[in-house]
Amino acid sequence: MKWIKKAFNRVIDFKDENDQTIGTMTFKFLNRHIESELNHKKYFFDIDGFINKTATILDENRTELGKIELGFSRERGVMTLNSGEKYIWKRKNWRMTEWDVLRDLPHTDNDPVILNYNRTRQFLSESGDIEISDNIENQELIILSGFFIGMYFLRKRRARIIAASS
Repeated sequence: MKWIKKAFNRVIDFKDENDQTIGTMTFKFLNRHIESELNHKKYFFDIDGFINKTATILDENRTELGKIELGFSRERGVMTLNSGEKYIWKRKNWRMTEWDVLRDLPHTDNDPVILNYNRTRQFLSESGDIEISDNIENQELIILSGFFIGMYFLRKRRARIIAASS
């Protein structure tokens, strides 16, 4: 699966191997409510908090499915679903051109990578691939949540750079 963000656009498109749009994620200006859809499944991420932020994951009926803890100091994301499943977001490099989602298995340190995201920046646009390493239950939810966390930290990083250069 591929993703594409065109310059000055707040909508990110998800494309299949035939280059057909299969979903979107929309970041609204000055809004803590992110809308997303993948394979006709809709999810919302509502961000709350000041320093230690959390995002509530909602389905299209606004039923809460879980929470994402968005760590401030180390750019860390932990997703816990109401079913008890837990996933850990990890960046793979300091430039954030690649990140993973790991399935947190209880009582072990051998958490498998289930998703890998990469990002390439062109002049005014960004794009990348999403690799799924396993058949995942709630696949669309997990893919969109991992992508949301990566974009959240990229947006925060860019805001800090702009503020520092002012």
